[in-house]
Formats: sequence, C-alpha cells, structure tokens
Amino acid sequence: MDCPACHTATRVLETRREDRGAAVRRRRECPSCGNRFTTFEHRERPPLFVVKRGGRRERFDAEKLRDGMLRATYKRPVTAEQIDAIAERIEAEAEAAGGELDASRIGELCLAGLGGVDRVSYLQFAAVYRQLADVEDVQVELRRLRASSSSASASNGRERGVAGAPIPSDDDASIASPPERGQRAGNSRKDLARREHGAHRQRR
Repeated sequence: MDCPACHTATRVLETRREDRGAAVRRRRECPSCGNRFTTFEHRERPPLFVVKRGGRRERFDAEKLRDGMLRATYKRPVTAEQIDAIAERIEAEAEAAGGELDASRIGELCLAGLGGVDRVSYLQFAAVYRQLADVEDVQVELRRLRASSSSASASNGRERGVAGAPIPSDDDASIASPPERGQRAGNSRKDLARREHGAHRQRR
C-alpha cells in the first residue's frame, strides 16, 4: 500500500487479528517520509436479508439493529462493544443460515443478547418489540426472563445461544399468565378459612 502523504510504497510494522479473526489490523510506515498509519482488512460478506411477516424480504441493516438496541440501553451499564458483539453474532447466524433470517428470529436474538447483559435493557427492548401494554404484560416478561436465566444456569457446560439459553417463546408451558385478581382473592379466602378451621379444632 502506498503512503497517503508521499505515495511511496510502505512496509508493514505490525499485524494483528481483530474482530474474532474477521479482520486484520496492520501498522504501516513509509521509508521515504517516515509517515505511519494503520489499515484494516475485512472480508467481504455476502448480502444478508430479513424475511418479514408477509414473506417480504429486505436487506439486513446492521446499523438499524444496533440503533434499536442502543435505544433500549440508554443510560444503562451496557457498552457499545457489547451491543456490537450481539449484532455480530446475529449477522453470523444469518450468514450461516444461508444469508437470511426471519424478523422474529432477529428480535428473539436481540432479547437473548440483552437479557445476558442487563435485564432492564431487556425489558425496555421487549416493551417495544412485544408491545407490552400494561403491568401484567411486564410481569409475564419478567417470568420469561427468569425462566431463561434458570435454563442458562441449568445448562452450564452445554452449548448455548447468543447470550446463554434462548428466550422461551410465548407457547412455553412454563410461562403462565398472571392470575386474575378475583382468583387470587378467592384463593386467599380459602386459605384463611382453612387456618380458622384448624385453630377452632385445636381449641376444642
């Protein structure tokens, strides 16, 4: 590569692999003017596509993906490097899947990644992605996250997803909807009646 200052051929002083081997960083020096600069080499990735709900396909936009996660992590202890790592793993999965992923799968991978670094960020992303409407929806999502964390702990040593165990789907039987207030009140009255009956029998 030529020197950008005097256009003389340069020599490489140092070479390092970066981005988990997907890039090469080279430190160069010009023997003529002494100018030093850094270059990066990245392999060209094939075009990736997102499959929308109706079957429509559009180009995968990594920056749009990062922006969505950055909004969810605003003022949270999540670094740009962690966001990049989640996005890179999603891109790698899309490439391994033949160059395209369903939009729903991308959303679940974002949730799995954020759930592994910060639970508040997970909830803020889920509030938009899953359109949480009220407190009960948030409670369901919290149970979903706890179930995922428990699954990740139980599978220690086994192969995991983007950031631990994958987030369970809505169909997972272990994730129940919050009980109705009337049901909770009825159960409480039954428990109270049992305790009073037991105390009465002891007095007799």
